[in-house]
Amino acid sequence: MKSYAFYSSTIKPEEQQLLIKFARQVGAEPLGTTRYQKCDVAIIFGSWKKQSKKEWKADRTPHHKLKNDIIDNHRGPIVIFETPLLNRKITQNHTHYRVGLNHFMRGLSDFKNEQSSPDRFNSMGIDIKPWRKKGDHVLLVGQNLNDASLFGLNFEWWIENTLRHLMKNTDRPIVVRDHPENKKLLEDLIKDKFGYTEQVSYDTNAKIGQSLKNAWCTVSYTSGSSIDSVLAGVPVITCSEYNFMWPISSHSIEDIETPKLGSRQQLFYNLAYAQWSVDEIKQGKPWEHLIEN
Repeated sequence: MKSYAFYSSTIKPEEQQLLIKFARQVGAEPLGTTRYQKCDVAIIFGSWKKQSKKEWKADRTPHHKLKNDIIDNHRGPIVIFETPLLNRKITQNHTHYRVGLNHFMRGLSDFKNEQSSPDRFNSMGIDIKPWRKKGDHVLLVGQNLNDASLFGLNFEWWIENTLRHLMKNTDRPIVVRDHPENKKLLEDLIKDKFGYTEQVSYDTNAKIGQSLKNAWCTVSYTSGSSIDSVLAGVPVITCSEYNFMWPISSHSIEDIETPKLGSRQQLFYNLAYAQWSVDEIKQGKPWEHLIEN
């Protein structure tokens, strides 16, 4: 079986080195090529999305070109590394990475983690707080406007229309939490479209935990903040089936006053088997889990 690790699929040196070490451990060949080379199993780092002709021609996106080339032309399993789902932090040096087959999102990736045992989750020191029965505001969480997990959705349009839908279904204050990479785009949108009402405000908290304090419910598309919310005991309305909290959440804005409080333990046990520590990756553990088993 011929396996190639395309380490040029990421521009970060530490991620390239991790992919190279992983490849050597599992008997794959590390390749620094910028084009797809035929193989049985491809290994890449990071998500991808379809690009405009302008983006495709730009010199600043060779790693995106490579990933699109692999996705379009490879016929076989693709091992994909992405940012972690549990114990998430804003950092350039993660201690864990999500690793799945053929995609990076729920419902599209195969993490081979259904009905996983609790051992990995229990070792992470994560507390699942009881479901909150009281709260004040609705937290609408933003995402990077260009994030691959949006699948091309116009997120500014989604935010505006979701806010209008929420305002028809609740009198609670609605707080919009932005993604730091959006600069002031969503803040300007809120001021322009909803400056006339005190019901809608822009979140200025630095950490998600502060925003979740006293929250009644969170509304999300595919944001990883959904996981933070559910762990904090704040129910989520997930508006995309690719959201990792979809199985235990409500999906309609009309449920805002009675959000679903699903059973969470098994879902988190499963998520713990969707990510691996840097040391485990260097030992080839994800390969054993995904390819050899």
